[in-house]
Parts: sequence; C-alpha cells; structure tokens
Amino acid sequence: MELPKRTKGDEYTSTGEYPELRRRIRAASEGLSIPAAVAYAFDNRTRLVPYFYSSHRMAPAGARAVAAALYDSGLTKTRVVLQQWTPNFRPSRAKLDGESLEMLLVSSMQIHAERAYRLIADACSLPPQDRPLILGGGPKAIYEPWDLFGIGGDPNISADVVVTGEEFVLMQLVEVLLEYRGAGGTMRAAFHLARADGALASIPGLVYRQDESFDSPLVTTGIQRLVRNLDEIPHPVIGYQLLERPHRGRELRSQPLAASRIWRHSPIGSLSISHGCKFNCDYCPIPAYNQKTYRHKSGDRIVDEMRRLREQLGIRFFFGTDDNFFNDRSSAEQLFDKMAVAKIGGKPLRKMARWGTEATEFDTWKNRDLLPAARLSGLRALWMGLEDITATLINKGQSVNKTEELFAMLNKVGISPMPMMMHHDGQPLHSKEGLYGLLNQVKFLRKIGAQGMQVTVLTPAVGTRSYEDNFEKRSVFDAVGTTPLLQYQFDGNNVVASTLPKPWRTQLNVLIAYCSFYNPINFARMLLRPANSVGLGVVYQVGSMIGLVKTAIHSARWSYRLWRGPITRRAAPSQPKAPMIDVSLPGDQCSQSDGSTAIPGSRPVGPAPVRGNASDKPATVPLRVGTESQGKISASG
Repeated sequence: MELPKRTKGDEYTSTGEYPELRRRIRAASEGLSIPAAVAYAFDNRTRLVPYFYSSHRMAPAGARAVAAALYDSGLTKTRVVLQQWTPNFRPSRAKLDGESLEMLLVSSMQIHAERAYRLIADACSLPPQDRPLILGGGPKAIYEPWDLFGIGGDPNISADVVVTGEEFVLMQLVEVLLEYRGAGGTMRAAFHLARADGALASIPGLVYRQDESFDSPLVTTGIQRLVRNLDEIPHPVIGYQLLERPHRGRELRSQPLAASRIWRHSPIGSLSISHGCKFNCDYCPIPAYNQKTYRHKSGDRIVDEMRRLREQLGIRFFFGTDDNFFNDRSSAEQLFDKMAVAKIGGKPLRKMARWGTEATEFDTWKNRDLLPAARLSGLRALWMGLEDITATLINKGQSVNKTEELFAMLNKVGISPMPMMMHHDGQPLHSKEGLYGLLNQVKFLRKIGAQGMQVTVLTPAVGTRSYEDNFEKRSVFDAVGTTPLLQYQFDGNNVVASTLPKPWRTQLNVLIAYCSFYNPINFARMLLRPANSVGLGVVYQVGSMIGLVKTAIHSARWSYRLWRGPITRRAAPSQPKAPMIDVSLPGDQCSQSDGSTAIPGSRPVGPAPVRGNASDKPATVPLRVGTESQGKISASG
C-alpha cells in the first residue's frame, strides 16, 4: 500500500539542518579511514526498449547522490559501482587503497532486486569479523525493506540496516555510528553497539533487526522527514568523480573513472531538478513517497550544475529526473530566466548544454506560453505520461485535441514531444472507430509530431494504492508453466498481471506498437520532416530500432510462454518475513489510523528506549522527539 504521510507542516527538516549535519560528520570523521562502496544493482535482462540506451549511458542520480553525501561529509574513500558497467563486481574482494570495505551500500529498484541479493550474499560470505556494514537503499528498500533480510530464507544473508528514505537519513545514521566507532573500531561493530544502546530509534527512516538472533523481529523507526531545499544537497559533480570505470573484473580499480572520460561512458547527465507531482494516480507511488509535497532547486543552482558538469566533465546532454516539471509555474519560470542569460565558456548555455525532462500534458498545456522561454533555456525534449490519450485508463487532463495542439507548439519551438503510453486490459490493439486502440494512438501520435515513443504494460507497483487490489482480483501471475515470476519481469516490458484469457496477445500488442513507430519507413519520414527538433527524433529512431531486435526476441519468447501456460496466480502480495515493530517517536504523526509513521505492515509498540536522557545526549547526536522524520532514486534511482 501507499506510504503514510506526515502531518502537514511536519514533512521537512529545518532549513540548514542537512549542511550542518554534514559539517558535524566531517569533524567527527577527521583522520579516520572508512572505505565505502555504493553499489547500484542492475539486472541486464531489463535492458530493453525504451531503456536500451539510457540504462548504460546515463549514470543513475541516486547512487551518485549517496556517494556525494558521504564524500562531502568527510568519508572520502568512497566509490560508486554501477553493475551495468562492472557486472562482475564482488564486494568480498573489493579494496580501496589496500583496505577492505567497511561499508557496502546497495541501491536497488525492485526490478534489479535479484542482483542486489547477490551483492549482499557475496558480502555475507566473508567471516563475521571481516564483513562490511551492509546497508540497503533505493526503491526496493523503501517499499519492501523486509525483503533484504533473510534473503532466500537464510538468516545469515541479510543487510544490517535498510534506509527507507533519502540521503539525509543515511547521514543521520552515519553520525551516530561514528560516535560509537571510535578510532580503532568498525562501522559494523558500531552499528551493533548503537542498536543495543537504543541510539537508532530516534532516526526516522530505518529498518533493522532487533538483535542478531535468527527469529528476531524487524524494527522500523517510521517515515523520514524530507530535505525541503534541494540546493542543500551536495553538488552532483562530486558523485560523478567517484564512479568506478567500466571493466569485467571483480575488484575495484585503484582510481575512479578519469574526469576526462566520464562523458564517454555517461554522455547523458541525470540531474535532480525537482521532486513531486500534484496528481495522485492509483498506480504511481511517487506522490506518496514525496508526502504530497513539491520541492525544487533554484535556477542558480541548476545553472551551476550544468556549467560545472560541462566544463569539468564534458557532459553536454542532461536529463532532469523530475516527476512533473511544470507542477509549479513560478519555479519553472525562475529556472528559464536564469538559464536564458547564463553562459558556459563565454557562450549561451543553450548552445553548450541541452536538456530534457518529464511533465504531464495538463501542466505543460497550462504553461504553454512558457515554451519559447523553455527553448531558450536549452530544453530540447519533453517526456509526457499520456498513458491513454482518450483518458479511459486515467484522466490527467489529457485529450486528443489538446495533444494535437500541444505537439504542434512543441515542435514549432524546437522541443521534441516524447509521449509515454500505457497498454492495459480492455484496450484493443486496433479499434475501427475513434482512437481507443493502442495502434490507433501510436499512429496518431506519430502523425502529429511525436519524436519518440514509450509503450509499457500497466504493471502492479509496490507502494501504490492499487497494488493490493490486483492481487484481490487474482490478476497477478505467480508462475508461468513451471517457472515462477522473478522481480525483473515487473519492468513494464512483461505482461505479469492480466485478467484476460489470452494475455499473450497483450504482450504482442506492445511489440507491434513499437514496430509501427520504430522502423525504416518512419525513419525516412522523420528525415524529411521540417521540424526544429528532428535531430533528436532521428537519434531515437536509430537507437530504438537497434534495441528493438533484442526486445522483439524477448517479447516473442515471453508471449510463447504465456500462450503455452499454464498460468498460476497469486492471492496476496509479499508479506514481511518477520514481525515488524514500529518504534516511531511520540509526536511523529501521520495519516495512518494508529498515528505512527511506520511503514505499512508493522505494528506500533511505542518508542524504543533511547540511550540516556535528553540532557545526557552528546551534542553531535541531536535528540529528535516529535519534530522530525521521512520520504528514488530517487526514484530517480
């Protein structure tokens, strides 16, 4: 189910709290050597259209942000390991400057969970005294934290602690652990001491075992509090300079990827510009994760990020990991104003940097008068979640006429419209009348100027209101034939839930839709189109036609398996592997009926004992009673 929301006015940390936290950690960690690796789990079976290119050519923002926070806090022996670049990485063999890892941070989406399990299992293969402190994070940890404990039914294969929020929660944890670590200890030993002393209960956004016994319940400290001012987050250039260079080896290289070569491996730079969306679709977890709030960076900060990444690392193309860029008009306007007059290397920013982002059609249409200013800022592409232009699946203010007019405006000013569609039960491949059919919509969007196309299957997503309903309707597959479904298959490219008697047709429908858009004929048409943004469309046509080969093979195989069957279905979603205890502090109120800020699936037991009295707490570990807590990747991954 959805994550709970904190009481209005209690969603955020105080202004300046995050930079001050990092300053205290820098002071506490001075002179200490704490090797850490931030590993981004990646399952290569998900490398299909529409993610075929970007999955390997755009370093994820989430893992970089975590590493940047550690580095900026004084833990300078930190490396970012992307499994799509270094698939054979083994934490048990990793060393930094000749030292074994003291912290392993595994970030994973649900679709990459099987690879995250392997990373954790490999680290757990070390003797207990040599194991790093294992921390889980990312979307998988946020919505199903219990799944990173007792992996495969083995209580010895577990994360030590799971962070169910953003970097601020992690850094609160690091501050407490540094107090317990001392000069000669380890972060894992410090974790055990802090846990036994009750020192972790006052850090909202954690899940950990109550103790080391095999049948120990899991403790949740509730929902995190969000950093309101995104300008307080460490600069992304820090995280980029900590990337492990691509290789096939198992160990870490002596030096990170050279700054001069970063743009070759990540020509697209992902930037966290804003978080949040005003819509509350029942199949999307984003609004609840952001506690129905909207946060954004200032125009000056975004200009500085693009300038430094362009000048220092050579990155020229950027993608904003926004949930809905035009969600707030004033923030969009101030960004465009700053970028329109900004310069990089003495030249206008729009000539030195190009960027794209995501927005809803409703808000883009409402702010359509800003499109010329958006183009002057360097905006070249806009991804829009249309889902279904007839608004049958979900009504987010989209319509056929509005879509046609908006696409014409976007192409006229030189911004590529990139629609994202969602195929669902009940939608036919083709309809004789109207535009309800999937193929009808794809062909219509191509004719009115779509430069790219994304078509995915409506898939149950953890953390959404509709998630449990899919199981109650018995639409979610448990196994196809004798093979159980794996988590990588919940990527939107596989039909894994359907009430239709022939779900294999739905799988083929998506493939047919892609082939109708990405093909040599449309490639030739696009070359002749007199649109300002035709260049991006050509790039997408070429890249997607290449990726479509692998996608077609994958879709054909899965369609065959669905056709052959038999298909068995699940009656309920995954449940916590152990009892979960909510120790949210009094006053950490939210929208749950029991008033706790715990994640769904836990039971409140009142606050756990906190070490000492408030007056006895060290100044470096602020007591958070009743006024703090919750909330991607980044989603952004």
